[in-house]
Order: sequence, then C-alpha cells, then structure tokens
Amino acid sequence: MRGFRGTPAQTGKQGLFRLVKQAQESYTAEVLTHQKSYRRYVLDFIHSKRYHDETDAWSKNEHWKNYRTIADLLSDHEELVRKYFERAVFDENSISDLLNEFYTLDLPQTDVPENILEGTSNPQSTTSSSFIFKPSLDRATIDLIVQLVNEVNLFKEKLNADDVFAHYETDTLQAVTSNNNTRLALAFDKLASHGIIPYHWQSFIAKRRLIISSSGRKYLDQHDLSSTLNRIKDMQPGISEKKLLAVIDRYVKLIKNKEVQ
Repeated sequence: MRGFRGTPAQTGKQGLFRLVKQAQESYTAEVLTHQKSYRRYVLDFIHSKRYHDETDAWSKNEHWKNYRTIADLLSDHEELVRKYFERAVFDENSISDLLNEFYTLDLPQTDVPENILEGTSNPQSTTSSSFIFKPSLDRATIDLIVQLVNEVNLFKEKLNADDVFAHYETDTLQAVTSNNNTRLALAFDKLASHGIIPYHWQSFIAKRRLIISSSGRKYLDQHDLSSTLNRIKDMQPGISEKKLLAVIDRYVKLIKNKEVQ
C-alpha cells in the first residue's frame, strides 16, 4: 500500500521467509551470545510478531498462517532450528531446506481406528485427558484445566483429575473426542494467549493424535485446528462464544493464583 508506514502483514511465501530470516537473526544476536535462553528467545520473538496494521481478511489470514508456522517451528523443533540457524551461511536455500524438513515432520491425516472409537463412544465415561502439554504443568494447574474443560463440555468424555495427572506424569495421554471443534480451538487458543499452555499446542495435539474430531471420524490435525482459528479470528463472537471466553477468563485467574475450587 503506497504511503503505508505501519507494520505490514507477512504474507505469502516471501512473508514466511522473512519471518524465518528475522528469527535466525534474533537467534544469532540473543541465543548464541548467551543474552537469552532459547525458551526466552522463542517467547519474545513470537510475542513481537503477532500483530500488524493490515485490515483486509486475506492479509490477516496469510499473516496468521505464517505466524503460526514460525511459532510451531521455534517452539516444537529446537534441535532442527539450531541445526540450521547456526550454519555459517543462512540464505534462501537454507530457509527452503529448513521448511521442507519441518513440513515432513507432520503426520498425515489418519482415520480413527475402530477400537479407539469404541473406547470413546460413551459420553459419560471417565477418561484420561489428551490436552495436557508437557513439561511445565503442575498438579494445581492440571486440576483447574480439568475443571474448566468439564464445565464448558469441551469433550464428550468427562475427565477425572486424578486419572489425568497419573497419565500426564507417565506421558501416556489417551485420545478424547471433541464436542465442538470451533469451541475447542477457541478455548485452547485463549489459554495459549495467557501462557497457560504452550503456543505449539496445535502441533502437540496433531502429532500425538490426541483429539478425535466432533464428527468421530478422524483425529484433528494441525490444518484442522489452524484453519478453524483462521475462520473465527475475523468473526465477532456470538453469545455462546462470549460465555465460553468469560468462563476461560475466570479460570485463567484461578490458574494464575492456583485456587483449586
């Protein structure tokens, strides 16, 4: 846009390449010089790239897609990032190679095995949770997240905090079934925006095949979750969504204060 002086949206392939290049430059300046830990660097970089000044839907969607890509790459693939970012030469070919390797790590869409559907078909059953994100949640936080998802009926299964914690501790989380994919994506995105769960929650869910779609026919993959978020970002929340967000805000305060009800 002629005369535009604000922060542009990072759109298309070149926008993604620019974000990767900026991430590499920040990594070199902050991590390699020991000014920041890798975790702190990732959080600061992600927080600094979320917003822009474009107003059209295409720019918003493209920027959000590229933003989530770089966030997932940095948050969930430290070894891969270090491998490429520490090269003596980091040019467009390096960026292309990095992204190609990153994309191959995503699991293909997989139909739900019959035995899993049978094991999760009872909406009143008590099961372990698949929404816990290792490694940083303590028992009080887990208890409150369990209370939250049960109160707003995110899953068809009712969760038990003791079972959730036991499976979380042994890294044996099991699949659960979404009641409504839109509400689920909205809730998790809200928790991530407050730092309750990591920004790479979409990747975590997809790679471990932890949540079955509300249709009951497939596991939710990263594309399902990101496209759902892209769709709702430009929509005004309805009454149901506003109520959901209000409940989440209440639990965010409880989690930060560790006030188990």
